[in-house]
Amino acid sequence: MNKLLIKGAVLTAVAASCSYASAATIGPRYTGATTGIAAGAIVSLEGSTSATGVYQFGATLTTATAHFAGDEWQFTLTRGTLSSTIITPTIACTDSAGTAGTQPITLDPNPTVGSNTLTYSVTATSGTTSGAVCTLTSLAVVRSSLTAGDVAVTFAARRNGSGTFERDTASTANANTFSVRSQLGAITVQSAFNGVVDYQGSAGKGFFADDGSALDGKEDTLVVRIAQATVSDTAFSLGATTASLNIVLRAESGKKFAFLDANADGSCTAQEWAVTTTHSGRVDPTGDVTINSTCTELTFVKPAQTLPGVAGAATYAIAMGSKFATPSVGTLGQTITPMDFPATSTATVTKGSTVWVASTTFDAGEWTSNGSTVVIPYMPANTTAGTAKIQPVIYVTNRSEVSGPATATIRNESGVLCTADLGTINSNRTVNVSTAITNAIATCYNTSDAATAAGHRLNIVITASLPSATTEVYSGFTVGGSSRVSVVNSSNGK
Repeated sequence: MNKLLIKGAVLTAVAASCSYASAATIGPRYTGATTGIAAGAIVSLEGSTSATGVYQFGATLTTATAHFAGDEWQFTLTRGTLSSTIITPTIACTDSAGTAGTQPITLDPNPTVGSNTLTYSVTATSGTTSGAVCTLTSLAVVRSSLTAGDVAVTFAARRNGSGTFERDTASTANANTFSVRSQLGAITVQSAFNGVVDYQGSAGKGFFADDGSALDGKEDTLVVRIAQATVSDTAFSLGATTASLNIVLRAESGKKFAFLDANADGSCTAQEWAVTTTHSGRVDPTGDVTINSTCTELTFVKPAQTLPGVAGAATYAIAMGSKFATPSVGTLGQTITPMDFPATSTATVTKGSTVWVASTTFDAGEWTSNGSTVVIPYMPANTTAGTAKIQPVIYVTNRSEVSGPATATIRNESGVLCTADLGTINSNRTVNVSTAITNAIATCYNTSDAATAAGHRLNIVITASLPSATTEVYSGFTVGGSSRVSVVNSSNGK
């Protein structure tokens, strides 16, 4: 016979005898015990890890190769930590027919228990050990150690003295005992803030429309939704436990929740708005909300909150607005600042120090206003030094008892947009905003460049969180530092 063929036949025989190519089969077994769990069950990750004790289950093993006394068997749990302190695992084998009284493989009843491994020693064998059917019972996994995913048991054996478990390895394809899934879905904004700060009838101290009835005055409400996934095993679902909902609302950069500053000293204290009788700001639910000292961050904590059962969703609402039913110019307190809530606001559900789920995006919405808008349809500008220099001259007059921020939106003949922050226009004041607008023009349109310094023809829109009836803008320009020329705008005549 050809020597190469002989060598190949010998290698094949060795591989077969060592059983590297053969694989046992392993599958789940429901023990039926009080702490047992059904094969294929889906359990709540949050509910399970919040509970003490263990889940009990078993596995069935059918060997594919011959085993001998002195061999070692190892079962490995793919997820979680095994426990031997509450329940002692046991294993027994019969022949392939399951004949009562047969015991082709006997194992030491005292296995070595690792964090996720169970190792038995084969103490005796008789008859055919390939195809033996073994039943492993009373495996116990610590609930608090579980992570999301399928919980499976794998099997491998080794000869006495071998360094690795490489024989009769079992596929995990059909070995899943049960699955652990997060019961909490995404945290989303079901209804965002969309309040319009009313400067026409409420002097900026309230909203134009009302979202609900939690507060005395008109309110704007944010509703947060926590989705809930379905689990098949309800013994430890979140319906039987509690958690905390935590929402952090941050003001737009450069702005504050100033209407919650009860004494208008520029600093906020926790629950300051809840105890005053002269202030317009209010938050509901009062007892769950704190505010930082700079009035820029609200923290909403709903503690010990029972979440919904095994399916569905939970919603939670925060209302902000006026304490008074009809705030007016005579009402004490600061105005509500229009703002676009930034993406840095967050929401989480926690159990103690453990974060169960966190928002990936959290758009809390926007507060707009029906304040004053003044249009300057035409304004020339030229920053060239000397007699050709044309500089806008713009004043904002506020004849009301409230204060509010103002901004300018500027477009040139090409429609290029630039903006200017005009600061706060205090009550009963006239503020010169010419420099702020001129600097914005110079920065936005690069008027230091000779090609663009010759001049611009601009459209300017000034928006102020002030009552329109008592807000007036003067607009004009100077040529060469003198010869002021007035420009008509939409507020003239007030």
